[in-house]
This record gives sequence, C-alpha cells and structure tokens, in this order.
Amino acid sequence: MQATTRESTGEKSLWLKGLLGTDKRWVRLSVAAGVFAGLMLVLQAHLLARAVNETLFQGAQLSDLKGVLLILLFALLLRAASGVLKEWSGQRASVGVRSRLRTELLARLAQLGPAYSKSQRSGELSSLLMEQVEALDGFIARYLPQMALAAVIPLVILVFVLPLNWAAALIFLATAPLIPLFMALVGTRAAEANRRNFRALAQLSGYFLDVVQGLGTLKLFSRSREQQGVIAENADEFRIRTMQVLRLAFLSSAVLEFFASISIAILAVYLGFSFLGLLNFGSWGGEITLYHALFLLILAPEFYLPLRELGTHYHSKQEAIAAADRIIDLLQESEHLESGGMLELPERQPDISLKDINFSYPGQSQPVLENFSLQVAAGECVALVGPSGVGKSTVLNLLAGFECPQQGIVAISGVALTELSRLQWMDRVAFVSQHTTLFPGSIRDNLLMAKPQATNEQLRTACDQAAASEFIDRLSAGLDTPVGEAGANFSGGQIQRIALARAFLKDAPVLLLDEPTASLDVASEALVLKALSRLCRGRTTLLLTHRPSTMQLADRLCVLQQGACVEADEALRKQLQEAVSS
Repeated sequence: MQATTRESTGEKSLWLKGLLGTDKRWVRLSVAAGVFAGLMLVLQAHLLARAVNETLFQGAQLSDLKGVLLILLFALLLRAASGVLKEWSGQRASVGVRSRLRTELLARLAQLGPAYSKSQRSGELSSLLMEQVEALDGFIARYLPQMALAAVIPLVILVFVLPLNWAAALIFLATAPLIPLFMALVGTRAAEANRRNFRALAQLSGYFLDVVQGLGTLKLFSRSREQQGVIAENADEFRIRTMQVLRLAFLSSAVLEFFASISIAILAVYLGFSFLGLLNFGSWGGEITLYHALFLLILAPEFYLPLRELGTHYHSKQEAIAAADRIIDLLQESEHLESGGMLELPERQPDISLKDINFSYPGQSQPVLENFSLQVAAGECVALVGPSGVGKSTVLNLLAGFECPQQGIVAISGVALTELSRLQWMDRVAFVSQHTTLFPGSIRDNLLMAKPQATNEQLRTACDQAAASEFIDRLSAGLDTPVGEAGANFSGGQIQRIALARAFLKDAPVLLLDEPTASLDVASEALVLKALSRLCRGRTTLLLTHRPSTMQLADRLCVLQQGACVEADEALRKQLQEAVSS
C-alpha cells in the first residue's frame, strides 16, 4: 500500500512539474539567481575571514582593508539583489502556471457541460478553482527552485571547502543526507494530512454556499440557528485538520534545525580542538589557521541552509500533491464529456429527430427515457408535456448535447448530433429556461452574450419584440442598468423578458424552451406569452411545459409518460382548451 502511495505521489509530482510549460524558464532563472547568491556568499565568507585574520594577526588597520570591505559590501548588495530576483522569478512562474491551470479547468467544465456542474456542489468547485489551485503556489515558486539549489549550493561550497580541509568536507558529506532523510520521513505523513485538510475545506465551502443560497428558506422554517451549529462543526473540523498540517510542518522544521545545529556543532568542536592543537588531522597544509576556521564556520550554516529551506518548503510539495488529486480528477473526467464531430449543418431550417432513446443517470437503475422517439419538423412548434420529474428536461439536455443517450440517435436534419460541430450547433440554438441566469454587468452586457457585435438599434428591436422595453425605458440607466446578484433587482417576469430579448437577438433557427412561464404572475405571463408567440414563429421549437396557457403556442402536443412519448389525442386537447378558457 505504501509503495502504491509513493508511486502515486511520484506520478503527481511529475504531473505538477509538467504544468510549467513555457514558465520553466522562470524557474531556471530562479535557480540561476540562487546559485549566484551562493557564490556571493562564498566570496563574503572569504573576505570576512580574511579581514578578521589580517586585523588580529597581521596588525592591519581599517584603511588597509578598504578594498576588501568595498568588495564585501558589493558582494552583499549583489547577493541581496539575487535573492529578490530568485523570489520574483519563482512567483512569475507560479502566477503563470496557476492562471493557465484555472483557464484549463474552466474550459474543462465548459466541455463537461451543465449536466456535470449540476452533479457537483458549487462550493466544492469554487474551492477547487480557488484554494486548491492556489495551493500550488509554494510548490512552483519555492519548492522546485529550492530542490535544485539544495543539490547545487552544497556542492559549490564543498568545492571551496575540500581544498582547505578534507575533514570538514567529510563532516559535511556525512551529515548532509540526514536532513532530507528525516524530511521525507516526516513529510510522508503530511501528504495524507493535507488531503484530509482539503476534503474538510471543500465540505465547508460547499455546505456554507448551500446555506447562504437557502438562507431565506431556513429563516421561514426557523432553522437558521441549527445550520449555524452545523457550519460551526464543519469549521471546527477544518480547524483541526489545519492544525494537524501545521503541527507536522513545525515538527519537520524542528527536526531539520536540530540536525543542522548538531552538524554545525560537530564542525565547531573539530575546528576548536584543531586550532588549539589538540587535533592534528584534516588540513592539507598542516595546522588550521584562524582564516581557515572562520571561513569554514561562516560557510557551515550556509551549507545546510538550502537543505533546511527545502525541508521548510517540503510541506508545500505535500500540499500541492494533495490539491492535485481533485484537479487531476476533473481534468480526466470523461463520463459527462460532451461529444461532437466536424460535420456542418445545411443552411436550411433544421428538423429534429430523437429515435429509440434510452437514457438513465449514473447510479440509477430505473431509466428516465425508454424507447423514446420524437420528431419535430422544420419550423414546427411541438409542446412536450408531463408531470415534473418525468424526464422533460432530460430531452432538452440531450438535444443541447449536454448528455449522451446510452442507446438511440439524436439527429438534426438527418445528421447525428455526435457528428455535428458543437460550436455550429450551439450557434443555431437559442435556449430559454425557467431559471434564467443573468450575469454581473449591465442589461446590455447580458444581451450582447447572444450577439456581441449587435448595434444599439438591434438591441432596441430585440427588447421591443420581447416586451422588455416597457420596463427598461423606465430605468434611469436604461440598457446600462447594473444587474444585481442573480438578477435580484428584477422581477421574475422582467428576467424572463430579458432572456427572450436575448433569444430574439440571437435569431437562431432552433428554439428550446423549458417552462418559460413557470412561477410568473398572470400579468407577466401574458406579456411573456405574447413575446413567445412572436419568437416561435417560423422556428423549429421544442417547448417543455405543464401549463395549459403555454401549450396553446404549440402546433402539436406530445405527452411524456413512463419514459416514452405519445401524441396527445383530441380528448386531451379539448381538456386543455377548456382549462385555458376557464
């Protein structure tokens, strides 16, 4: 099991490194800046040891050391500048990777379509796109450059130490592996702790968003205080998981500091006894001088510093690997992937055909649609009726390409939907739902989503056709009126008319309507029905509804029952007409 976990961790680590792409050059620059800073450090140690040695043993005055001190100051400035460059280039790589990854994840969500998004909790997806992608920052910006520096800088220091004292070099070589060894031992536990932490964060985010969205309902049923307690429990669980991660991080740092301190102490004892003449081995040139001792002692902490910093950033690696779990799952998700081909539709008015469709949702044994067939002729408006939950919206999802049937064919003008160009098919379809989504921005911005290059005259015409001008003209900012959160500053009828204006502006030959008059008052419904009557004229339309008044728009009426479609008989039509007239 542990071997499998290590293999999985190694694969994820490689995958994370593969995200660098063109940003790899910034990581290389960060490493180069770190190596240059290491060289400046060696120069500083040499100059400082030389200055002290000449002052104490050769009687040098401050004026005699001006050149040495100026070079020392210059080396110090160069080292500081290199440190800034190292951090900046690492952050540049991290920002590029995270921005590109978020774009890729959003594109994947778009490919998976609304069916997948509805099957996931919005809060968890938000946590994935924000916090879990953000968790890659430390790995990209600091851990990857430090991993290279932890190998290079100690070797650079050894190159200068070995010609002076082989015993000091041997102490460095013998003690250096202890730091990454114990770092790995402690770090393996950190990976699982980070996974639990991200799961707790996703659960908290998802539940919190659910509660915020349903706050009105909770207030009506006097359950808001009860949910406060549940959120508090989730928050406390997240706190516990976070503290577990921090404890492991602090433990890792303490262990690394301990071994680094022990190693430096061993070297200091050796140099002290050697300088006093009690030990007579290790130095190539005989006795150890003050210059040698100071030079080695100054370099000793810096020899272990890259390894200690690697240990400090090691939890960033484990955090990134834990975050990669869910990111990889989303990028590799294929069950809900929308399929499409390269064929283009003919320019004529499309007709719609669903033949022998069988469809069931994952995890459900009972099919939603079974041997379902439906024909909609070019320019015809067909109303599909049936009780809630019978599968009407599923038919619309199949036509939109958001879902694929397990059996049967969905065809447009005789061409299977899976063989059509997805982009072209979406350009030929307008959709009006009972739950219209208005996005942040203005009314104009929301309308222009249907036709970005539309002129003011075209926008005005679309609003007139949808009976939306009636309320837009009363607004002080008109089309530039800001849209509140989910259209909160508009009524349900106004939102539906904006949606209809968007459909008029798109002027698509195929129209999919999902309960467009649901939850509207009588006055709003009358306005929307008049607009719908104009919109459906000459377009291939599938109308889902259970309201008799809306059914009157249809040329033909079909009933969905027990997963199959049957055409309504005259008796049912008469009943519906009587319901409307009454």
